[in-house]
Amino acid sequence: MKDKEIIDLVEKEVETLCSLLNVDCQRECTVEEGEEGIKYIKVSFDGENLGYMIGNHGRHLDSLQFILQVILGRKFEPDFNFRVFVDVGGYRKDKDAQLEEMAIQKADDVRILGEEIELPAMKPSDRRIIHLALMKFSDIDTESRGEGLDRHIVIKPVK
Repeated sequence: MKDKEIIDLVEKEVETLCSLLNVDCQRECTVEEGEEGIKYIKVSFDGENLGYMIGNHGRHLDSLQFILQVILGRKFEPDFNFRVFVDVGGYRKDKDAQLEEMAIQKADDVRILGEEIELPAMKPSDRRIIHLALMKFSDIDTESRGEGLDRHIVIKPVK
């Protein structure tokens, strides 16, 4: 499936979803090629008074992203490998930047102390941001520990 066809389908479904939710805002859809042939579909909403789409700590945003992932999953071929990322007013972009900054600060602490540091429990998407942010450092290693809602990242020095 070509990127133009994907964008047209996504825009149609986003338009329907916005109509059902009575949301009037600007929207932008893009498609990026990821590792191993996965397509990253990014949908950005921008406008006035969209805080309710973000919700408390981004919960509505996560739900909106999940709903859109399910809707599009039913529209695409079964073997089409994709992930949907939704952002409202730059909230997710800012939050990801804050997570990366915090991860780098904690990695510096690990270097200074020479011992591992445990971060608080996080949802999988936040843990992924931290793993990716610290992957570029050869003297730092990360791993996820725990189960379910207690799953967290440990940043440790490479010995």
